[in-house]
Amino acid sequence: MHRFRRLTAAGSRLVLLILIHAHIVIVHAGIEQRTVDAYLETHRAAGSTPNRLIGQSSPYLLQHAYNPVQWYPWGEEAFEQARKQNKPIFLSIGYSTCYWCHVMAHESFENGKIAALLNAHFISIKLDREERPDIDNVYMAATELVNGYGGWPMTVFLNHDLEPFHAGVYYPPFTTDNSTGLHELLLKVSELWRGERARIDMVADQITAQIKAAGAGDPVTGVDIDTAVIERGIEQIADSFDEEHGGFGAAPKFPRPGIHALLLKAAAGSGDDAEQARSMLRDTLLAMARGGIHDQVGGGFHRYAVDERWQVPHFEKMLYTQALMALAYTRLYELEPDERYRDVATATLAFVLAEMRHPQGGFYSALDASSERVDRPGESAEGAYYLWRATELRSLLGRDEWALVERYFDIQQHGNIASDPRGEFKDLNILYVDEAFDPGKLTAKQRAMLASAGQKLYRARLDRPRPHLDDKIITAWNGLMIRALTDAARVFDDKSYLAAAVAAADYIYAHLVDARSGTMLRRIRNGSAGIDAGLIDYVWYVNGLLALYQLTDDQRWLDRALKLTSRQTQLFQDKAGGGFFESTAGKHLLFRSRTAYDGALPAPNAVAAENLYLLASLTGDCGWRRLADATVAAFAASINDDPAAAGWMLSISERTNN
Repeated sequence: MHRFRRLTAAGSRLVLLILIHAHIVIVHAGIEQRTVDAYLETHRAAGSTPNRLIGQSSPYLLQHAYNPVQWYPWGEEAFEQARKQNKPIFLSIGYSTCYWCHVMAHESFENGKIAALLNAHFISIKLDREERPDIDNVYMAATELVNGYGGWPMTVFLNHDLEPFHAGVYYPPFTTDNSTGLHELLLKVSELWRGERARIDMVADQITAQIKAAGAGDPVTGVDIDTAVIERGIEQIADSFDEEHGGFGAAPKFPRPGIHALLLKAAAGSGDDAEQARSMLRDTLLAMARGGIHDQVGGGFHRYAVDERWQVPHFEKMLYTQALMALAYTRLYELEPDERYRDVATATLAFVLAEMRHPQGGFYSALDASSERVDRPGESAEGAYYLWRATELRSLLGRDEWALVERYFDIQQHGNIASDPRGEFKDLNILYVDEAFDPGKLTAKQRAMLASAGQKLYRARLDRPRPHLDDKIITAWNGLMIRALTDAARVFDDKSYLAAAVAAADYIYAHLVDARSGTMLRRIRNGSAGIDAGLIDYVWYVNGLLALYQLTDDQRWLDRALKLTSRQTQLFQDKAGGGFFESTAGKHLLFRSRTAYDGALPAPNAVAAENLYLLASLTGDCGWRRLADATVAAFAASINDDPAAAGWMLSISERTNN
């Protein structure tokens, strides 16, 4: 079991030092954030009339509180009005830092003509997917079934039984040569609802039957996990590995936490498979660290890259991305102590502590992809906070600094961004490390110049309009960050990370846990806590608590983990099939999803199994091990079928045998 050895005291810090590859950036405390409150105040001052969303806590819903669309939040009031007025439901799902959600909101939901059509013929519901991932899972399954792909903003049409009969993602406001417009789609759906209702209900029944069968994940009994399943998983990963640029699959490229975890498990072994796994993970993480997906000035990672080289990101910064990437680099450093991995991990955590931390210790959800343009006040654009004109860089830097920065980051006079679908990046540059440079082989003089340049660029960027901050605090994502900070405290011997993890753990327990019953809530914002926690919230918070207990031997962390896991079992256990449902039963939910497959976050059932094995080891209670074994066994068939997709589940034995 890992314990403290020697820890370096951090002391009181007015600034945080972020070491990024070859340069140090000074991050000042007390950064002024931009939240949805500024948007609301602008409309209040103008005397605008809000819709029903004005009383909600979600920043995403509040962003739409002054739309001319008469939105309802998800709930019985909306469903009753749909039945009473005999109208179909128009369900729009997104989140507050989603770039294309903003585009569709501006083009369509602020458009009087489209709003009038929605208000006349539909009951319109707005849903924040980050608050209600259980509902999002259901209708994402429908969207993927209908289109072959999914995403946000998600646009779904429902009948009065909340069954989907049509679904899509972003729609332009009016039909173009390339795609159907929302206006024309609304007219067609309204016509079908009035004239061919039986046909609509038949389609809804068919879609619902298919997504229930797939999404509920009925267990296949009597199947054991193949003895060679990990080897087959590594083979699958190798088949999708991009040998030239790192990562897995074609563009767009996302961080793949399940794959990272499975590769780390294999890399910790011996033989050819171990070296192959280590090589794929090393190449991927180093490529991401060099790319534009990694914020070369401020630290942290954007959500994904739109290109195969990791150079052009989609500029959102999600808390869960930071936690999962910090974990990956920290664990690879533990396996092969290369300062490049430590630098990226600590820079990522420093960014979170400086820019995403609540004063009382919790962590905010995300930073937007868009922000106000410096050259066009009042107009927002994707990446505006992070992009640079060559002339601006030249004016900010000394002659020698500019000469190096120009080559190091491949700065071009007319911009270095190849992918620009909306024409927003003209003459702008993303900072990514040019292929001609190896950051590990820079001279001392080059490092010093990049350090000086980095400080100047960060200070200059602080003067720009900030991206919107989604300031809700989500239990699951905080659990992830607690785990990342605790691992970093152990591996890098730094007390400041432990202090931050403890503060976050205490904040969540004080504000989002009923200490008597062990029942949790999912989110809190501006002091307003609500929404029943899902499986993902329980398992990730418990995961963070168990990491804290292993590091400190403080009994309170284990006691809390035991209480919460007992409550988790009561609420979510699938007693018939094994494993756990991802949400509690609800009359407005078509099915309760359950899977071992990873997405942007690891599968909650995989994290549940990890926690249970660890609880069995820590307490000597065989009941936890039996529950863990039953959880893994429940998904044996799906794991055998696609082991690479269940990477986190396959990695847990290595992660729990301490």
